[in-house]
Amino acid sequence: MPTDDSAAERNKKIIRRVFDEFVNKGVFSVVDEIYREDMIDHQPLPGAPEGRPGVKYTIAGLRTGFPDLHVTIEDMSAHADYVVIHNTWRGTHLGDFLGMAPTGRPMESRGVVVWRLADGLIAERWGIGVESNMLAQLGMRRLHRGGRTGRLEAAAGSVAAPVVNILTIAPGKADRWRELQAELAGPRLAEYEASRRRAGIVRESFWLQHDSAECVVHYLEARNPATAGRRLLGSQTPFDSWLRAAAHEIYGTDPWALLADGGTAAAGHAWTLPVELVPVDARG
Repeated sequence: MPTDDSAAERNKKIIRRVFDEFVNKGVFSVVDEIYREDMIDHQPLPGAPEGRPGVKYTIAGLRTGFPDLHVTIEDMSAHADYVVIHNTWRGTHLGDFLGMAPTGRPMESRGVVVWRLADGLIAERWGIGVESNMLAQLGMRRLHRGGRTGRLEAAAGSVAAPVVNILTIAPGKADRWRELQAELAGPRLAEYEASRRRAGIVRESFWLQHDSAECVVHYLEARNPATAGRRLLGSQTPFDSWLRAAAHEIYGTDPWALLADGGTAAAGHAWTLPVELVPVDARG
């Protein structure tokens, strides 16, 4: 029976094939070898069908729009059935992309991707930051059905940098965490949005992970994450003070103080628990 370490290395090799053979070289047959038929891509290109055909559709669209597309894996970690990578996408807009005629613009986009594997095959993918930054460089943005994410993205005028941190919920505070998400998505939404605009934050979400301990993936995009963190730390507005105190009660730390220290996704990623990912955005 393979050890956890050997299983993690096997999964990392599978994810490397995604980029070494499929994305960078256009060997589409690889998809049938390493993806489940019912694979779920949470950030496909618009119009993509479900399953393996959707995976091929998305990369075909990207390679058509950016014929010289090349992805570099900057960092990779694996635990149980999950693999997390930081990568850089580079290419030149020389073909039609989502209805936009070629502009000849070079594109370089950085982001984080979380993969879940099952029985040695890719089962799910969450792309964080790659697509939004790519579209922003072309003057495009994906439209959302209202909610905080859509409004904050529309207010941003420049490419944002992604930051990912893992936060552990203190014992007995899981219900308080859920209450806080409901408050931010409901009665305090307007205050929350105004606060994020002041700080220069484009997008912020929390992904809850369930296990014997509960952890949250805190994902944030800001034009300058360190500056955003310092603005929040130095803010004396009642809402900002209330939110930081509530977060400290739940996590035992101030999530936005980590931004002020200058940490970004490109600097490294601490993925600690082999658990099930349940996406929970700030809308609850």
